Amino acid sequence: MPRTRAAWKGTTERMSDDRPLLPPRPTDEPESPLRGDDGMTPWALSPSSNAAEGTEAAGGGRADPAAFVAPPVPDAGPAPITVNRPEFFVNHADKIINETRKQGILEGPTRPRHRIKQEPIVREGQWAETWQQALDPAGVRPQKHVVIIVAPRAYGSTTLALHLLARHTDEDTDIVKLDADWKTPKVGRLPAEERHAYQVDLKDPDHDRISADFLTMLEEHAGLLEKLGSYLVLNVAKDLWTDHYVPVQSGIHVVHLNEPPPAQSVVEARLRARKAPGLIAYLHSVDKTKASLSRLDAVEAVRTADSIVLAWREHERLTGSSFPMDVPSSWSALDAGLAERITSALSDWRDKLDILFGETVSAHGGKDTSLPLEDRCLLLALAVRQSAPMPEVAKAARDLQYIISTDAADGSGFASTTSAAFASRGLRRRVVDAGAGVGTHDEVVFDQPGYGRAVLTYVWDNYEVMREPLLKWLVSGDGGNETNEHVVDAIAALTLRHGNIDHLVQLGSPTYPVKKELLSALLVQAVQDEHIGRQVWSILYSWASVKERATTVVTACRQVLNTPDVTSSQARMAMVRLRRAANSAHESAWTEALKAFVEQAQHPAGVARLITEVRAWQQSGRSRGAGTAAFLALMSVPGTTTPWLLSDEVPSDVDVKRALQDLLGDFATAPDTINRLTTWISQSATDPETYARVRDGLLPVLRGQKIFKASVSLMQALEHVSVDGETSAANDFWDRLVDPRVRTVIRLNRDPA
Repeated sequence: MPRTRAAWKGTTERMSDDRPLLPPRPTDEPESPLRGDDGMTPWALSPSSNAAEGTEAAGGGRADPAAFVAPPVPDAGPAPITVNRPEFFVNHADKIINETRKQGILEGPTRPRHRIKQEPIVREGQWAETWQQALDPAGVRPQKHVVIIVAPRAYGSTTLALHLLARHTDEDTDIVKLDADWKTPKVGRLPAEERHAYQVDLKDPDHDRISADFLTMLEEHAGLLEKLGSYLVLNVAKDLWTDHYVPVQSGIHVVHLNEPPPAQSVVEARLRARKAPGLIAYLHSVDKTKASLSRLDAVEAVRTADSIVLAWREHERLTGSSFPMDVPSSWSALDAGLAERITSALSDWRDKLDILFGETVSAHGGKDTSLPLEDRCLLLALAVRQSAPMPEVAKAARDLQYIISTDAADGSGFASTTSAAFASRGLRRRVVDAGAGVGTHDEVVFDQPGYGRAVLTYVWDNYEVMREPLLKWLVSGDGGNETNEHVVDAIAALTLRHGNIDHLVQLGSPTYPVKKELLSALLVQAVQDEHIGRQVWSILYSWASVKERATTVVTACRQVLNTPDVTSSQARMAMVRLRRAANSAHESAWTEALKAFVEQAQHPAGVARLITEVRAWQQSGRSRGAGTAAFLALMSVPGTTTPWLLSDEVPSDVDVKRALQDLLGDFATAPDTINRLTTWISQSATDPETYARVRDGLLPVLRGQKIFKASVSLMQALEHVSVDGETSAANDFWDRLVDPRVRTVIRLNRDPA
């Protein structure tokens, strides 16, 4: 579709540099008619261009005539124009097109090249083959300007892509990891700037399935990237790649990664990167029958390295000793206790758990090696809490057993009897048999984080009927902050384990009385998961308009926005969901959104986001919603004695007077607005010049029949604000707002009550 003249006008206003479209005209040269009668540029793109997708750049395959003649847009203005010095037109037309494409395209953080190179990577086996296949025959540059890497999830293909771009593109090329914030893949939303290397993950089954049409358009996009000296690597999950055919001669190169990197090598590389090469000897000393690394994928291998470091730090804490690991360790210097702890941390415990959760069998001496139901519940309680007072662990175990037994009895109640429980082993003996220790003050310590995680995943994977009771039990706890942290980690490890969001959606249903703080903390973890993060953002969007979950969405988005390393894409997605919650007409959601916006108003990036919300509000004409909350938040922007909204820093397209009048005229927002105006005036009252500026800026706002009541309320609130030590601000505003002829008839009520 040809680009409209209005679109061209908007484009020229957004040009990234200040150079004129054409070189300065000599004084003796007549001015060329560069614009039509309506003042807009009347040229058209090539018929093959697509404004929606933005994959074509003007000027492709053009000759080099003395003058460039552009045909007129049909029914769009005067006759063709003649442009002297066409090379200037061509260069700027390309810039205009690229600038136009910036609206709505994917964004993401720029990754420093040196940081990527510092991160460990293992290129062995099939990884080395795939790496070589992705490069040109000389091994210098990527094979094509668009490379698609197809790999199973958790195989580390994203790491491979980023390292490929960091090591085989020019030093002046910016590496950008894009966030695929789209409903379906569209080439028109892919950025195309000079000397950029883009990487994007396509792993969401609902939003990232690519089509043949997408690949066709991607071939054209590859040509544009080649012209700009840029690259794009798409990492596609294997289950989303339906054997698409890509011609060899196209601008796209496809490689398949069918194996993760060797787990042993990944773990060793991670230990070196964490300045702990001395732990590698301990890794080699691990009993291979108890802990095998051969079955681990790339993600699990990274977690294994972290578990080894955690075991080392924990051993130092418990023994009070120091074990320097910044240099390689010799076999003779290995600490037996640390070696045992690392072996324990790396074990998957499945053999032992098969016994504990097996059939009831009497071992030698008459002891039953299989745990009874109550002890299985106790073990799960220990696995989640790690360390807690014994009564709390006992209650948690009883709660889980009650949930299980109630479900089994169809709601008839707890199945076991007091006599049966009293006839079994005592709690202390059961705790010890489950693998925990008991202190002198009945403090239970289950100092085996790796074992605890293995217990939870073992039950989750082997007892499907236990998944729903387990979730109900986990979200029903009422422990303190430390317990909640363990609970959030446990729920996240289980619900995100298989790369889907079914159980997360289940937690948001009314049948699960999840605390808002717990669910929002879980959602914050989930949106940062590279495999299901996009799907979780979709959940937040749908929940934002649901009364029971809107405040949870606001809390989660608020935490995301307050994350120090939040990306522009994550911030945008969080703001969209905050807007939806604030516009949902649920009072509690609007109030919580206002709190989130006030936090954003405390720093420049947040102020820019709020200004966007105010613009959208004033253009839409909504009576109340995200825009009103955003404007109220902007009233608290920190600054000097002059309120920020009355300063010259406010964009000209934000109508402050109209916004204040709208807020004061609405009985729902008037009290908040009056409180903030009172603060403005109180802060400025210490400086006569500033006070006069604030007062004179507010007087036109306060005149009007619709806001008379609000104006009177404001003046009542200003009764105790002194301007010059004698006159109150209330009297000053009253004298300037109220006509002298009616002052004797209508008097200011000094008592706000």
